[in-house]
Amino acid sequence: MRIKVRLDTMTAINNFVSDMTKYNGNVYLTDKDRNFIVSAKSMLGAVYSMEWDEVWCESDEDIFQIVNKYMED
Repeated sequence: MRIKVRLDTMTAINNFVSDMTKYNGNVYLTDKDRNFIVSAKSMLGAVYSMEWDEVWCESDEDIFQIVNKYMED
């Protein structure tokens, strides 16, 4: 599963990382071309992703119900 997300404030990042740490599976943040990949459960990784033009959330499982509130329009 791959969903484009918007993490442009520290509040959004804190909430996102908090939600992701409750998920037991692997979940990552990547840039558009997958040149950079960080753990979505890492505060430092999520802050780093603010520098990317596009941020995508990737997971092996369908976690739409968790990430839908962070989806970019």
